[in-house]
Amino acid sequence: MKALFINPPIQDFYTTSVRRQPIGILSIAAAVRAAGFDVELINAHSGRSRVIPIPDEFRYLERYRHAADPFLAFPFRYYRHFGLSFEEIEIRIRHSRADAIFISSLFTPYYRECDAVIRAARRALPGAMIAVGGYHAALYPSYYLEEMEVDAAATGEGEEATVGLMRVMRGDADISEVPNIAYRKDGRIVFTPRSHAPIDSLPMPARDLLSPRSFRAYGKRAASMIASRGCPNRCSFCTSRALWGTAYRARSVASIIEEMRDCVERYGAAIINFEDDNLFPDRGRAKELLAAIAAFKDRECPSLDVTAMNGISIEQVDEEVLDWMRRAGFREINISLVSRSNDLLARHSRPFDSDRVAEIIAHARRRGMKVRAYFILGLPGQTPDEARGTITFLHQLGAHVFPSVYYRPNAPREEWMMQRSSSFFNETEVMTRDDLIRIFNECRALQNAAFSTSSK
Repeated sequence: MKALFINPPIQDFYTTSVRRQPIGILSIAAAVRAAGFDVELINAHSGRSRVIPIPDEFRYLERYRHAADPFLAFPFRYYRHFGLSFEEIEIRIRHSRADAIFISSLFTPYYRECDAVIRAARRALPGAMIAVGGYHAALYPSYYLEEMEVDAAATGEGEEATVGLMRVMRGDADISEVPNIAYRKDGRIVFTPRSHAPIDSLPMPARDLLSPRSFRAYGKRAASMIASRGCPNRCSFCTSRALWGTAYRARSVASIIEEMRDCVERYGAAIINFEDDNLFPDRGRAKELLAAIAAFKDRECPSLDVTAMNGISIEQVDEEVLDWMRRAGFREINISLVSRSNDLLARHSRPFDSDRVAEIIAHARRRGMKVRAYFILGLPGQTPDEARGTITFLHQLGAHVFPSVYYRPNAPREEWMMQRSSSFFNETEVMTRDDLIRIFNECRALQNAAFSTSSK
């Protein structure tokens, strides 16, 4: 029997190359293959793109696209479809002759792209089982079961769930025995118990399913991986727990080094990028992992670069950890302040304050590390003055500053489409859309000026 996995295309004003390796899907596909089933991947989110009309939901942005004031001008020129067309996807689904189709619904604003793939799958292979998984599916399983009429939606980790569903298709398991899913029975939705497979029992992601172009990032060959699942923090705006639950589970250091070696030797990776929600939640764990990576790098791959582009939570980072990061191949550190205001940080359950951020940035820069600092623009409770203060604070510390415009992880359905950083949708009583776009452009202009100065 054959399982087909689909990473849908996305439609947005921009995308990033590092996001085109669907590690979650690849891990699930590896588990399904290890269970004795055939697997295939349609990685429909690629760097190929075409300009498409801006959806009606974004009509409120029209006046900014023609603004005379450059600081009120919408910062993105085109709306694009990134990846395979839905027609191409439907043809590939038909040719796959798969018995079951598993579709990623990772991010809420891209739910329509997932819906289009579901419809294409139903037309191409009407007899196949269709299931969805990912953060959005875990948050809204009833939408997929009732409105999109899929056969199952993953409500947690996907490896055991997907292997179980394949066994149901083969006829040697009952769907009620499959963990981490929701399905329909007798007109109602049934939720099965949550389960976590031992993290070191999972096979390496099936990177052989990727095309060579999926490994390209920043002019080099790059491979993304994760060293853990979950996060012990409880930040108010994060959806990590919807998929991974409340526990934090770290892989063994030996298994991480084994996977790094595989990425370097089999796939020619010159960059290893960790996509963990929280790579260093424990100081002892951080030092152990970094020391092992440094030894691997010195012994087997001296030119290897190591990154954590998803960002590092710094509550357990200190000068010694930074020394080990530098030895392990980190040339830069990506951190997320969220806000200069310690009151806002506490309100949203961030595990450190801005003074701590200032210390880490100073320590990192003294070690020759580039610092990329992200903050959330438009966080509930944030004023324009506070946002500008955050930008000034980070800029004066010598960090490269990047705003991420706030979006609501649990927005009502009529707002799903707009919950993305590029849409500037969520106004508050103290932060208008004009404020959001103006401050975003101010930050970008400041960053561009700083980059021009440093390049001379």
